[in-house]
Amino acid sequence: MRFSLASDPRPFGSDRPKFGALVERLGFAHAATIEACLAEQKSGGGRLGQILLRRKLLTRPQLSAVLESQAHWMATAVWQELNVRLPCPVCLSLCLPAYNEQEGIADTVLAALAILPKFVERCEIVVVDDGSRDQTAARVRELAERDRRVRLISHERNGGYGAAVTSGLRAAQGDLVMFADSDGQFDLLDAASLLGRLRGNDFAIGYRWRRAEAGRRRLNAWAWGRLVQFVLGVKVRDLDCAFKLFRRDVVDRLQLTATGACINAEIMTQCVRAGLRYIETPVNHYPRSAGVATGSNLKVIARAFRELPKLRKYCRDAGPLPARPTESIKIAAGHAPPEGRDSQQEAA
Repeated sequence: MRFSLASDPRPFGSDRPKFGALVERLGFAHAATIEACLAEQKSGGGRLGQILLRRKLLTRPQLSAVLESQAHWMATAVWQELNVRLPCPVCLSLCLPAYNEQEGIADTVLAALAILPKFVERCEIVVVDDGSRDQTAARVRELAERDRRVRLISHERNGGYGAAVTSGLRAAQGDLVMFADSDGQFDLLDAASLLGRLRGNDFAIGYRWRRAEAGRRRLNAWAWGRLVQFVLGVKVRDLDCAFKLFRRDVVDRLQLTATGACINAEIMTQCVRAGLRYIETPVNHYPRSAGVATGSNLKVIARAFRELPKLRKYCRDAGPLPARPTESIKIAAGHAPPEGRDSQQEAA
């Protein structure tokens, strides 16, 4: 096993242009309007873009334009600081497990469609509706009808977080495969950091910088990580951070059996025992702006404890993954800035 940590303790591109500043710079809203929305955000939470949309001060196409501008800035930063040229000449599959996320799933998918084309030449968004009892599937189906890059996988009944992640990974068709939570707590702009640091590694994983969660959930996560380290011998900075990027050959060799929160422990145990190379990098984390978290649900916790002992089988051998998989996807070193860099740098 070979692993490393990103040298910068902050998320990559933390100095990127702020969303509100770009909205003003692109002429979509005045400074006073943005300040009022920022005050609302400070008092009530949520994302600035969602507040502007709700107030009808920003249109969906304008929101996408702002995200595209931020993504272009990130792509330029990756080239300048990591010497990796984006967009990568690959297809990336982004898998989004979703359960009762009708209020925010469209925002997450549309953000992905605006951001990812700046990082990869082709992409697909695979949303796994895990037996939701609301309109999550219907919202995704509408998006899929308008954009062929969006695919919906539906479970008739709720199978659990791990089952949803597994369905997404198995359905993914890209050269690179990534999964992230669909609740909007992660910033998809941080995918640039994972892509930029994948060169020389088999996979890249994020860890939450300044976790946007209550103290009890933080404590639970810390205790769970220590338990997994003790039982399985896997030590990572943020085991359950749902922001992970893998090469295709790694995903194809994973044996996925966990249906609950143990899925991350199962994946990491197999990869670590196989001696794969990986890097951990900090990523942004935000409070939920819609929906209800299920991670602290007693049933979810109980399922994780039931599944954990079953994963000890991976400690008895190296598992199904080869020690050094063939590097089939090349992450190119940069030779020129992304197209249109100068004008975007000024906008930043």
